[in-house]
Amino acid sequence: MLVASAVVSGGVFASSTAAQADEQIPVTVPSFAADDFIELAAQLPATLREAIERDLGVAPEQYLANAERARAASDAATVLRDQGVEVLGASIDGQDVTINVASEADAAAVEASGARVVVGPLDALNSEREVQPARDHKGGYGYAYQISEPDETGAFDLSRCSVGFSGYDPDGNSRFLTAGHCGVSEETGEQFTYPVHHIELDGPIWATEDWAAQFPGPDLGEFVPGSFHYGEEHDGGLVDITDPEWTAVPQVAGWGGGAGAPDDASVTIRGPIDAVAGAQACKSGATSGWTCGEILVPVQSTPVGEQAVTGFIFNACMLGGDSGGSVVVGNYAVGVNSGSTHDGRTDCDSWNPAQSPDTGDADFSIGYSLATGQYNALTLLGSDWELAVAISTPVVTSPEDGGETGPRPTFTGTVEAARSTHKVSLVIDGEQTYEGTVTDDGAFSVAVTEDLAPGEHTYEITASYGHFSRSAPAEGTFTSTEVQAEELTVSSPSDGQTTGNARPSFTGTGQPGATVTLTVGDEVLGEATVGDDGSWTITPSADLPVGERFDATVMQEFEGDSQAVTVADLGITVPPVTITEPEDGATVAGDVVFGGTVYPGATLTLAIEGTVTESSERVQTAADEWPGELEIAEDGTWTFTPDEALENGEYTLTASAAVEGGDPELTASETSVSFTVASEGDDDGDELPDTGSSNVWMIVVGVALLALGGVAIAIRARRNGTTA
Repeated sequence: MLVASAVVSGGVFASSTAAQADEQIPVTVPSFAADDFIELAAQLPATLREAIERDLGVAPEQYLANAERARAASDAATVLRDQGVEVLGASIDGQDVTINVASEADAAAVEASGARVVVGPLDALNSEREVQPARDHKGGYGYAYQISEPDETGAFDLSRCSVGFSGYDPDGNSRFLTAGHCGVSEETGEQFTYPVHHIELDGPIWATEDWAAQFPGPDLGEFVPGSFHYGEEHDGGLVDITDPEWTAVPQVAGWGGGAGAPDDASVTIRGPIDAVAGAQACKSGATSGWTCGEILVPVQSTPVGEQAVTGFIFNACMLGGDSGGSVVVGNYAVGVNSGSTHDGRTDCDSWNPAQSPDTGDADFSIGYSLATGQYNALTLLGSDWELAVAISTPVVTSPEDGGETGPRPTFTGTVEAARSTHKVSLVIDGEQTYEGTVTDDGAFSVAVTEDLAPGEHTYEITASYGHFSRSAPAEGTFTSTEVQAEELTVSSPSDGQTTGNARPSFTGTGQPGATVTLTVGDEVLGEATVGDDGSWTITPSADLPVGERFDATVMQEFEGDSQAVTVADLGITVPPVTITEPEDGATVAGDVVFGGTVYPGATLTLAIEGTVTESSERVQTAADEWPGELEIAEDGTWTFTPDEALENGEYTLTASAAVEGGDPELTASETSVSFTVASEGDDDGDELPDTGSSNVWMIVVGVALLALGGVAIAIRARRNGTTA
């Protein structure tokens, strides 16, 4: 029977899919309720449920929920490390997760995760107990091999170990992971080159040596040259399955949940997982079968025999000959058996499991990690070995089998227990292949990117992990129809239309449900979905080009059908020039300071004409300079202060603006105000006192920002960062 554990809700969530390099994406570690796993727990073999309850003291549904929580904690730690957070480890107590980090700065990135954050490392194991190598094909099987040349009597020495996890070599051939010390001579340190044989078992070996009498037994394979590493913190090696009678599968022998037949209650492997302190882990091995415990320390260097091995420390019983066997958390591979404090014992009856890193005289085991920390099997052997993973057949939710679609359908559905490390592949009519993605909750999506011919088509969707693990295909048929989308129209704006609004709304009609995009030049400035009533509206996300003519393109996409409408020769007018001082019709003193606004970067020209009260002479601008100071701020606010006050009279001031190189229709503007100059103390109708001024001034009182005057004002304007 296969054991399947499903992800009830997503694993690790991020608030943004495109964070800046110097930003941290908030990570969330979801929790899992045991009630959501009751149905799956009921599918576990009775003997396996008994082992969980016996060794862990929890209900099987809680065990599966805790396994998913451990997986989520592992994923969170991986995401945080990818973001640059120095994660020192993770631990779990039931559903309570703690993430240990190196600094307060790292802690800030973890605060929103829902996990407890601790600055500093996890507790290390504190024990003086000696750890002995558990020396001695679905994972957990036993295998045996010759370790010496025959003597004069023909006798030779034997050894045995256990299989870790099934996998593949770079060419997709069967190859399994085991402990490194299993394939290395104690005396010489040389790697063994003798063939490997399967041990046929009806139950765990325990203390019996009957297996040796059956040697060599069925052929299995051979040690992969150069792959066995024992010491310098590693304990991993590879064995090729060369006998064609064997087919490796992504399962671990369950030994009936304890000490039964190896194939009774086998566990399906869904992928790798980091070691998480507090995670409930079960090990499989040919000597002691299936035992369960808890991970006490996720990463620690520990003497194993005469060598140092870095791995996780857990408290499940492990005996000699279990070495190389599988350690799982739920349906996830966490590592292989390396060693334990078995002291040569041949059963688990006297095993006294340590309950915390401060072990005293209690027993514990070492697992060489598949993926945790600096020293692990995937890092050591990754280019030579790939874990075999069981993948559920995809369930297609859209399109319906036998249903109709447009010429470019998107297939969606779920793959049970799959994560973002998986992929899906869609094959249409046995020829065209399209790749899709999977999310951490197992949802997949794969789009057909080319128009399919109208008519019936077949499809196959396969989920995969790595290069070689594949699901059975989901198969079906569908009918592709030609799309006859409603015509795309743009009702506003119209060709040649101008407006002073730099972000005018574009409106029109189209095919309900279609996607409409607005593009100016190479920039997409908006997107909308056509409503059920066929209408759409797009407001540009940025200002349209101001002061120049341009074309805007509206594109409609619907199930492979594309339509485009171009609105030509649009124009956005620049803000017109204004005069704010004096106001139209105002009476001012002769030393008035003129002011207003102009479009930044525009050329400003001021002109004045009027009649002087005393002489009734008409004056207007000429090509003479109007002495004074023009200032234009960066926001276009301008002021002009004449060097000489105006004589009493009636005047009209005209301000003109233009942008060099711009469309005059869009950039040129002009405005005027009329005003009266009257000095203080003057009464209407009374003669003004003789000020000593001559009529010559009235001839030149006008101002023109023409040739000479324009140069003088432009010089001042540049000094203020603006052109006038």
